[in-house]
Amino acid sequence: MTDKEKLISFEKYMRDIGYDDETINYNINVVRLLINNVLFFFQETLETIDSYCFEEFTDMITLIDAELGGRDGIPKMLDAMMTLTEFLKINKFIKGGKIAYYKRMFSDIDYYLDKYDRMTGRKDDSKEFIKDITTNRFASLVIKAVEDINVYDIETMDLIDRILNDVPLGKENGSENISVLKSILCSLKLLEEKNNGFEATKKGRCLSRLSAEERYAAILYLLFYSAGWNIADSKSFDTDNDIKEIIPIFSSIFKDKKELTVDISEMLNIKEDEVLIEISSDRFRIARAESIPYSKYFIDICLKGMGLIDIAETEDGNFIYSTNDFGQKIFKIMYEECIYDIKIKLDIIGLEIRNRKDYESIEKRIIKFIMTYGANSIIWDYFGQILLLKKNFESAYTVLKYAYENCNKRSKVSKSILYHLILCCRKLKLDEDVEIYEKKLQSLQKA
Repeated sequence: MTDKEKLISFEKYMRDIGYDDETINYNINVVRLLINNVLFFFQETLETIDSYCFEEFTDMITLIDAELGGRDGIPKMLDAMMTLTEFLKINKFIKGGKIAYYKRMFSDIDYYLDKYDRMTGRKDDSKEFIKDITTNRFASLVIKAVEDINVYDIETMDLIDRILNDVPLGKENGSENISVLKSILCSLKLLEEKNNGFEATKKGRCLSRLSAEERYAAILYLLFYSAGWNIADSKSFDTDNDIKEIIPIFSSIFKDKKELTVDISEMLNIKEDEVLIEISSDRFRIARAESIPYSKYFIDICLKGMGLIDIAETEDGNFIYSTNDFGQKIFKIMYEECIYDIKIKLDIIGLEIRNRKDYESIEKRIIKFIMTYGANSIIWDYFGQILLLKKNFESAYTVLKYAYENCNKRSKVSKSILYHLILCCRKLKLDEDVEIYEKKLQSLQKA
């Protein structure tokens, strides 16, 4: 069912439970605006709303003022979203953790009222702002990780410090990255444009007075999770959501390894039947991150500039990505921030497969998941199931065989993979494989 179809059902649901016309029209308008202005562009649905999407929606002050009643409309907006949550729950579009996630997100009225006040200049929240960016879980872990590290010479840290304190940057720092960084600082309300120049705001001045460790953690948090990369520079950045995928790509790779070589010529020679497996590889995912429009700025400013990654080109045209002990610690912290989203996405995909939803849409999301977070046995099993349901048996065989060969043979998912692999082999009339895998499944069931 598409979001437009859900919207029609949502209206019927509200009429059935006795809502008046005014409330129904308002609630429908809220959900329609969310779909058209955020979910459509982020390629998400009413079943996959996350905090990034809803933060983006509640950032749209002009829209809220014009269409939804301004500040007074915020409680009504959230009430509309809670009603939508009940509708999605009753119709089994969302379950379990996703229901709880929605209810937490849509019940915090005070947060969204404060946010509206901050964004409209009604409230000076500099103290709360500094507290938020230095005491959240991510920043607290980063502060501990950098206690014994000299972060004074970190390039992006130094540039931000000089920009906020109006220290001349010099000709050597006149790169395009500087204009992007200034735009990012303006979007974070740390810097404002005045009299044909830039001046630090109160928040910016408060940030610059923090200790080096706190400043590093706060800047990293803001660049990763708060900055609006869709407005960076004077260009039209319409890929903010894709740019944020650089975080799970790099963190999932470099939390476990310190060096990766990407041979472009080798990647160009991948055989067709290997592509479905190749999309999960580290080199492919790094290449994908580099190919995201304007990712250069994010990688230069946030990863290279914050001392997390080094990129070198060899004489034969290969690229070597490397990190150190410090960088690996930060990448592990970054990956921890991704785990909840990974679990939610896996739960939703599994639910949609069981409910026989739109297979094409599920396949696209599985592929995007693999290209972003890498693969695990669960997602390979889901991928194999979708390919089976689409009757793409040869591809299903490739994926499921690879999944079984690389899974933990004692895990629960290994049985599911084997079961689907046997079904696939039967469809392809691979009798010898059927016999082999049936024996393996029987031995697992006995164990």
